[in-house]
Amino acid sequence: MMDISCEVIRDLLPLYHDGVCSEESAKLVETHLQSCPQCREEWKQMQEETTMVKNMDEAKLIWETAQVWKKNRKASFLKGALAISLLACAACVIAFQAIGSYVAPDGTLVEPFGFIPMAWLFLLLSGIFGVGFAFARRKPKQK
Repeated sequence: MMDISCEVIRDLLPLYHDGVCSEESAKLVETHLQSCPQCREEWKQMQEETTMVKNMDEAKLIWETAQVWKKNRKASFLKGALAISLLACAACVIAFQAIGSYVAPDGTLVEPFGFIPMAWLFLLLSGIFGVGFAFARRKPKQK
């Protein structure tokens, strides 16, 4: 069997690492790695670097996903708050109309006046939540 130099093996290591070299070249590299501690150490470093790069890519992907979820959570909260405040405003107006007003036997006017300012308050809140929702859904500017 012929002895292959470390230089040739180091040239083949990236191909061997990626699994794209021929079976014959892979056997040569494996045989050489069993007998050469320097090339074996270089192979080990190559594997660690690949693992580290994969871990960094995964961490970046997880961070980006978390940011999207965080933004979506904010937008969902504001959308829900907008819907509830609009429903509450409508409920106040409907309740005011449904209850109606009447004159009591003693001559005083009885009406559910408290529903009017509550309806305006809920309308104001829905405007605030609507603006917040619009900003939460806005896409960031590309650099």
